[in-house]
Amino acid sequence: MMALETEHRRDELLEMLWRLNEFHTLELSALREHDPQGLYEGYLQEFSSNGVIRMEGEQIHLTEQGLARAEGLVRRHRLAERLLVDVLGRSPQETEADACEFEHLLAPGLVDAICTLLGHPQSCPHGIPIPPGRCCLEARSAVASAVIPLTQLEKGSETTIAFLNTQDSGRLNKLMAMGLVPGARIRLTQRYPALVVQFNNNQIAFEDSFGDIIRVWRTEG
Repeated sequence: MMALETEHRRDELLEMLWRLNEFHTLELSALREHDPQGLYEGYLQEFSSNGVIRMEGEQIHLTEQGLARAEGLVRRHRLAERLLVDVLGRSPQETEADACEFEHLLAPGLVDAICTLLGHPQSCPHGIPIPPGRCCLEARSAVASAVIPLTQLEKGSETTIAFLNTQDSGRLNKLMAMGLVPGARIRLTQRYPALVVQFNNNQIAFEDSFGDIIRVWRTEG
């Protein structure tokens, strides 16, 4: 049990280092802000000895090996969050603890299967990018045949949002605030002069550029 807890702590530290690196603050002081009790700092020497990180004063650098390991963990975690929200109906605010546990249960092959099931989402429910996997590249053409931009959907068709195809956090947050997230069931009621969809008995209108972002499962209408 203790060995498993230690391994989870190592994984959590790698994820923390990845997140800090995403925001360009991979320094010892930033780590201490996120780990005020010092639960993870003790593993830094081990990571340095094992070639996972390289320390230069206050600066922490993930090595190629460290980046690969951290990327895999973060990918599993964020896909687990997507699964919990899109398939199991959890709210984004409820996913963190469960995703932390769930990510340790996902074998690499299962991760790619879940990614494919979800339509290779590009961001987690909080709008943060999900590192792409090999399946995302290999299945791009297959997914493209099953998933289309909302702008290509026939008027009157009802479908499900597969994923949101943008790295623009502002647009992601706007769509999420309206409830237009992967798994949401919508009907396209108007195409011109603006796109209008019906969602949860509400009519939502937006410009074509948002319609290009919203990728939906192809349907017969």
